[in-house]
Amino acid sequence: MVSQQINGKVYDSETTVKGIAVYNLSEFSKAFTDDYGNFTLKASVNDTISFHSTFHNKKIVILKEEDFGRVMVIELQKTINALKEILISNNSNHKPFNEDKAEKTIKEEITKDSKANPHLYGTSSNYGLDFVRLYKLLFKPEKSKNQPEVINAKNLDSLFQHDDFFNKKLLNEDLKIPESLSQQFFDYTEAQAIDKKLLTPSNKLLLLDQLYTFSTSYLKILEEARKN
Repeated sequence: MVSQQINGKVYDSETTVKGIAVYNLSEFSKAFTDDYGNFTLKASVNDTISFHSTFHNKKIVILKEEDFGRVMVIELQKTINALKEILISNNSNHKPFNEDKAEKTIKEEITKDSKANPHLYGTSSNYGLDFVRLYKLLFKPEKSKNQPEVINAKNLDSLFQHDDFFNKKLLNEDLKIPESLSQQFFDYTEAQAIDKKLLTPSNKLLLLDQLYTFSTSYLKILEEARKN
């Protein structure tokens, strides 16, 4: 679907809000609200838009056709504990908005929240969570000559298709990954950025150890999603 431009305004119980991070979890894009709470973002119908702030509860919206062609108004609820911390600090010096610091805090919030509520993040995979897309949106690892190449989902799919040791039986019985969820597990593992050197025969046990670790965390995420 062709992306369009969506315009919105974010406010809370008192006023419009500056510095709210607006993430399009479906399109790998983001924006911050300006001094008047306004934002502009490329998006399509059914995209998942996430609003995050240190001092407000997060809000997730699935875009509808009627959200385009008008100003989309979003109301956020203040986080009481965060507001108390501001009052206790009693710091009267105004500090300019630090986008890098805000984004780091928001990344931590989204990572934590995506584990607790994976069904809210995206719509492209089982339980609504596309691990690779979310990872790329949040962390955007920069390519460099010194950065090791990582194992991707295709590598893992090929490995479990053709390797005598890493086979479907190990995947299903030892790692406890159902065949129907194998591709999503490979996506999840890709997002963990495992060094591709572990694919070599001499590192087989190291890779197995990593897969055990990630299968446990992956299954825990799915269990939490089912409960919700």
